[in-house]
Amino acid sequence: MSSTVAVQARERRLSWAWPAFDLAYLAVMFVTATVREGGRDLPGPQLTGLVLLSWAPLLLRRRHPLGALVAVTLIEMVHVAFGVSVGPHPNANEVMGAFQPVPLATMAAAFTLAARRYGRAGWLPGALAGVTLLLTGVLMQDHALLVTCFVALDLVIIAVGAGVLVSHRRERIVRDERERVSQIRGEVVAERMRIAQDLHDVLAHHLTLVNAQAGVADYLLRSDPDAASGALRDIAGNTRRALDELRATVGMLRQDGETGHPPDDPLRPAPGLHQVDDLLAGFRAAGADLVLAVSGDAVELPSGKDLAAYRIVQEAVTNATKHAPGAPVTVDLHWQQHTLTLRITNPAPPGRPAGHQGPGTRHGLIGMRERAVTVGGTLNAGPVPAGGFAVIATIPLRNEA
Repeated sequence: MSSTVAVQARERRLSWAWPAFDLAYLAVMFVTATVREGGRDLPGPQLTGLVLLSWAPLLLRRRHPLGALVAVTLIEMVHVAFGVSVGPHPNANEVMGAFQPVPLATMAAAFTLAARRYGRAGWLPGALAGVTLLLTGVLMQDHALLVTCFVALDLVIIAVGAGVLVSHRRERIVRDERERVSQIRGEVVAERMRIAQDLHDVLAHHLTLVNAQAGVADYLLRSDPDAASGALRDIAGNTRRALDELRATVGMLRQDGETGHPPDDPLRPAPGLHQVDDLLAGFRAAGADLVLAVSGDAVELPSGKDLAAYRIVQEAVTNATKHAPGAPVTVDLHWQQHTLTLRITNPAPPGRPAGHQGPGTRHGLIGMRERAVTVGGTLNAGPVPAGGFAVIATIPLRNEA
């Protein structure tokens, strides 16, 4: 649930309490009017009417905060101008309590507006209301009440400041929620892209093999039925492996949140460089000319880097056999102290210009480069001076500190 919806839900849950709060606030206003001169003096009809008039607009302040503020300010201006009477020599209690219960109604309306509207639209009207009450008192009352006028202004400004704090807190919660939702959305998109790349690699690899093996089987059916039967079995095996990898990849979309595994369907281990021999064997069964060269001391890679290296080899070999059929392909794994270098090269096939790779979307090259960069490595692909095409990737053996 977003923070905005949560705030609205909380306000709905508290809606039953607002009438009780409004009645309590009216009681506070009457108490303030009763003790305005330091003792208990029940307000007369005129003061009672002014109190009720200034309180009534507060009932609408949650729906119409600006209108309520304007209404109570006007009423309390009338109160300050015409509802205040002090003697020629008022004592301290008479001076400080002369305007009571002003400016309680203006304070409540100003606080509500500042709390519900962010920025200048929230605090400026309340500040103007306080200044208006000040000017009304200065212009319409004796100079002995000048301090009281400024006290009224101070109280309204304090209420506005409290509302601004509430507004800033609410805005911060909403902003944090937006950022959290945006971050989650970005992570979801990144995960979808990663799964889409996995699906591309799996399907492109196995469909290329199946296509090649189907051609071999079609040729052998006329000359060597037994060999053709073997080719058909290879097609079945590659199809089964493709379905297994596809099921494992799609299974990640329905992982259980606590265990990290699909319910009632354990994930098969992710492929890695230990399966490169099996990977190349499938291509060889389809008639590809592949050479694997390994140098240096192999080490066990973290699962993410191991999968990235395997997928790069898989995609590079798939592209080479698809775009340069008949050309030999060399897969070189060079283990160094801190880096694994993958080099997949193939010369240009007969009758095709050097470096020409045939039509393609280049999604495979983009995906390989993204995989390498994701694990902290690099990837470069392009024609080689001697003719043909090369994919060179580096995978760091250790994570950077």
